[in-house]
Amino acid sequence: MKNRFPRLLEIMQKEKWLLLLCFILAFLSWQGIRKNIGFEVSVSNITVDVDLPEGWAILEKSVHHVNVLFRGSSEDIRYLNSEQLRVVVPLSDPTAGDEIHIKLLAKYLKNPTSAKIVRFSPSDIFIKLDKEGERLLPVKAALDGSLPEGLEIDKIVCTPASVRVSGAEQILSKMQNIHTEPIQLTDRQASFKESVPIALPQVDRIRVNPDWVSVDFVLEQHTSTQEFDEIPVRILCESGEGRQMELHPKTIKITVKGQQQRIEQMRATDVFAYVNCSDLTESTGYDLPVTIKLPSGLQLVKTDPATIHITVGN
Repeated sequence: MKNRFPRLLEIMQKEKWLLLLCFILAFLSWQGIRKNIGFEVSVSNITVDVDLPEGWAILEKSVHHVNVLFRGSSEDIRYLNSEQLRVVVPLSDPTAGDEIHIKLLAKYLKNPTSAKIVRFSPSDIFIKLDKEGERLLPVKAALDGSLPEGLEIDKIVCTPASVRVSGAEQILSKMQNIHTEPIQLTDRQASFKESVPIALPQVDRIRVNPDWVSVDFVLEQHTSTQEFDEIPVRILCESGEGRQMELHPKTIKITVKGQQQRIEQMRATDVFAYVNCSDLTESTGYDLPVTIKLPSGLQLVKTDPATIHITVGN
């Protein structure tokens, strides 16, 4: 045992440069390994696309986004985000209606960094394809919220009125129109115009051209009508008129139109109805039109009766 230790020292003295080189290489190797496997991070909501042959469209797709766990250096991990990453699954020679099962692999991920993929979640995707079709569908504006009290929509005009929609034939056959993204109505005070994107109800399954439209909203005051009975009719005549005048009938019924709030606030006493007798020279009977004075903002729709019989006596 005593002889072995001096022998070991003698060998180390002779091979000291080789031992130093081994230590240096081991240290560099460890640093390289630690640099590449020392950090892990999960990136969520990475888009999954399918590279389809011409003339085919997606009928069903089980996965639209995946989460991926990465391992790598701090530099690689730092710049990972879902916007620069994308999974593209290639398909060739498909069959319509058949369910295709694909295992997600690292080669499908478009990754500009050197970070290594640990796993996908979910790890599989199921796809059904159909022949691609195309239809011209009318655009409908989707609404969100409600207009302030007193306003209502007179008309909505979309430009263009129709868009070209492409996708699986089975999906297109069930579509009667296509909607925009919701347009907010709250706090609108007047007619307005807005450019909005088309809402895609079948994510990754249809395409639209153009995918933005202009929508014109024409707003008007909300109106309603209401009848008022027993409105007394007054006689308007010259000052100093001494003849006796008698009306038949003495009251009328009117129909008024206007903003709903104004209609609700109106009372029969706010109406001034009269016949003008200032030009009646003969003492006889007359049929005269009734004149109606209404509060501001209201419109007369109908007067019943529209004329009054007046008898002028001595």
